[in-house]
Amino acid sequence: MFIGGLNWETTDESLKKYFSHYGELTDCMVMKDPMTNKSRGFGFLTFLDPRNVDAVLKEDHHLDGKMIDPKRAIPREEQEKTEKIFVGGIAANVTEEEFANYFSQFGHVLDATLMLDRASGRPRGFGFITFESDRGVDAALSRRDLMLHDKPVSSRKVILRWIFLRVLDASTLSFLYLTWLIVTHAWF
Repeated sequence: MFIGGLNWETTDESLKKYFSHYGELTDCMVMKDPMTNKSRGFGFLTFLDPRNVDAVLKEDHHLDGKMIDPKRAIPREEQEKTEKIFVGGIAANVTEEEFANYFSQFGHVLDATLMLDRASGRPRGFGFITFESDRGVDAALSRRDLMLHDKPVSSRKVILRWIFLRVLDASTLSFLYLTWLIVTHAWF
């Protein structure tokens, strides 16, 4: 689970003590800034029995004098399954057809999009390839010598991540959920 809105003073131990009332935990951690070693205001925990998550989500929670916000977390291995890659370093004279054809050697390409500058309409030097399956992604990322129009290009997985922003709407505080594409390194 993702636990947001933590008091800056909340520790791994106090978080574990609070949530252990809902069931046995296999992992519990408050995330800290690596430079200052201070809490970042959120943490993660894992229940031995995943059904305990449902019990947690049915209630409001207060810890260390603050209302906290538990959410169901998606396991990293599920988050990182993707059929899309980011490709950078693309020459300005490459067409979308050439782009798609080149990457079709790794798997069936469903979509090939080269990004253009909105104002000028000129190529921005990067694009996205969507394969029919994640096998195409793995095949493309396994190659370190990708060349398109005699120019080396780099590729990375595109992973969908969830972020949230607090939005003040009149007198109520609500959460606005957004998706954010994160381009990660191929070896992550």
